[in-house]
Amino acid sequence: MYAWFVFAHVVGLLLFVGAHGFSMITSFRLRTERKVDNVIAALALSRTSTNVAGIGFILMAIGGIAAASSGGLWSKAWVGGSVLVLVLVTAAMFLIGSRYYYPVRDRLSGKDGADPEPITEEELARLLDSRVPDVLAAVGGLGLVVLVWLMVLKPG
Repeated sequence: MYAWFVFAHVVGLLLFVGAHGFSMITSFRLRTERKVDNVIAALALSRTSTNVAGIGFILMAIGGIAAASSGGLWSKAWVGGSVLVLVLVTAAMFLIGSRYYYPVRDRLSGKDGADPEPITEEELARLLDSRVPDVLAAVGGLGLVVLVWLMVLKPG
């Protein structure tokens, strides 16, 4: 069963990275977009891709936990390190990204179901002009590289 659990883990990873990659590309594209309707549509597509990435994340986690359990790998340093890196990167990505994207969505779509106030192109530019996508790409990219290193080389 171990090989099947690893298979599920890798399929989940591919689904997660692929869907999350779409959201990442969208975040870079938003910095130059100045049409409110286009930004709203891009944010909606990004949210959908993030939801798909969440399914991949769950499959990856379940497969990884099952593989580590069936393979008796919980005592290995690389397994614990992988869990730690995954938790830290996930928390950092959420904390950094949500402080930027939730207010942008609220401003453009209305908060708590209220109709949004009209927004000028200049205000939209100020709202979207951010280095948050760069920080998220760096944190997520570095985390992914460290996880691949742990999974492939299995140090410790």
